[in-house]
Amino acid sequence: MGEYVLEVCSGRAAWQVQPSSLSQIEMSEVSEKIISSGWECTLKNRLCYTFSGPVDLTLFPSGKLLIKTPDQQIADDIAKKHIETWLK
Repeated sequence: MGEYVLEVCSGRAAWQVQPSSLSQIEMSEVSEKIISSGWECTLKNRLCYTFSGPVDLTLFPSGKLLIKTPDQQIADDIAKKHIETWLK
């Protein structure tokens, strides 16, 4: 699990995925990949992009992704997709 850190947020209602080797991403490019995976972009600004779909997501310029689900398995599956597909 050296490519990212997956941390539960307070209240256990969400998970945060922090890529290990990124400092900045092109949010519009990553957004297109998330949309093509079945999510709908609901907000775009310079601070974050938000998405609704199977679970709600928030993407940050650092590459960090907030996954709004209490289910660790769902969060882990999305984290892997984020690192292995969306950020590539």
